[in-house]
Formats: sequence, structure tokens, C-alpha cells
Amino acid sequence: MAETKIVSGIYKINSAIDSVYSLLSDFNRIGTLVNLAKQMGASTEALSQVSDKIEDIRFSEDTCSFTVKGMGDVAVKIVEKEAPKMIKLGGDGSLPFEFNLWIQLLDKGPYDTRLRLTFIGELNFMLKMMLKGKLEKGINQLAEGLTKIPYSMLG
Repeated sequence: MAETKIVSGIYKINSAIDSVYSLLSDFNRIGTLVNLAKQMGASTEALSQVSDKIEDIRFSEDTCSFTVKGMGDVAVKIVEKEAPKMIKLGGDGSLPFEFNLWIQLLDKGPYDTRLRLTFIGELNFMLKMMLKGKLEKGINQLAEGLTKIPYSMLG
């Protein structure tokens, strides 16, 4: 196994750091947002591709679990928090590799929060060859997607 590290670009969120941290540090709040988006019929090509592969999403304050078609159950949990600047996520052992994902936040002003994601995973050579490019793209897409959430409206 070799350590694989992927760091996103730095992205600007037009919301106060406390609002961003409050939402991202509680999977129950994220679950409410996901369900609201589904009810409102939020649909993009990327979202529909993901929703075709993921089912039975469950949320608690510190855990999000779901079933990936063809792969089985997967869970992500919050393993560490440092308000309002860092949330560390990890797996629960259900994936064939261990990983951590850091969500780092920096307060640059009243409505200027900077976000960066860092993924570190223990991937064997084959997994690294198969997943590294997809992980790099996915980490940056996730970071970009997190900038589009109306945090201040979700108070």
C-alpha cells in the first residue's frame, strides 16, 4: 500500500465561515439539504449519473452511509472537527482502502470563506492506477460544488 495524496485547488465561498462550518460539520444538515434538492427536482447530468449508482442514503450527525450499486454499503464518518476551520472525514472500513478527507476553511472576510479539500488514502498500486485521475477530478468537483451551496440561507 502506498499513500496517495490529492489536494484540491482553493475555492471561494461567498458566505461566513461559521455558516459553512455549521452545515458541513453535521451530516443531518447535509441530509436535509440533499432531500430538499431532491424534492425541488434538482437535476443535472452529473447528479443523475451519481443518483443512478447510489441508493438508500442515511444520515446521522457524524455519519453518512449509502449503498453503491455493484459495490455494497459505504459509510463516511466525521472523525475530527476543529471549529470553524477543519472537518476530517474518514471511512468506516467498508471500502477496500483507508482514507481521510480534510475540509479546510479559512476566514478571509465577512462573506469570503476559502475552502480546500485534501484526500489521503492508502491505495495499492492497482487501485492507485485505476482511481487517482478520477479522485483528482472528483475532489475538485466536490470542492467546486461546495461553493454553490447557499450557506447563509440555510442558517
